[in-house]
Amino acid sequence: MSFMGKATVAVAALGMAAGSVFGAGTANAAGDLYGAIALGDGWDDFGGGINFSTRADAEAKALELCAADTCTIRASWSNGCLTIVENDEYTAWGVGSTRAESEKDAWANLVEGSPQALLLNVGSSQLAGQLAGGEVVAVHCTDNVR
Repeated sequence: MSFMGKATVAVAALGMAAGSVFGAGTANAAGDLYGAIALGDGWDDFGGGINFSTRADAEAKALELCAADTCTIRASWSNGCLTIVENDEYTAWGVGSTRAESEKDAWANLVEGSPQALLLNVGSSQLAGQLAGGEVVAVHCTDNVR
């Protein structure tokens, strides 16, 4: 089973109580909000933090929930979204100030990392990714994104 196959249900727990794969900070609509995702070397360990008032706090929560010595921050963002996409060969993510921008970035990253999608690239990374069996498996936005 792919990383996302194992993680999708857990990642969907965004903002749940401590111990979930994503931890939530205290939302502050007046200021910047940050998110981060951490992954271990084998992709079996992962964690995330979202809606923190500092990047450092979001990254610290992601590393805490990842809980493996090999975990590193793979993406962090502010006032925006993280989208995770995958096909049978590759998992990729993208960030952006809107859901649409993060999806576009994720599809472009999937096409770059997946030989099958590269062969199908017809000018649209989203179309190429979908033709190669890709799908959006998770989208996480800070609370100040509409």
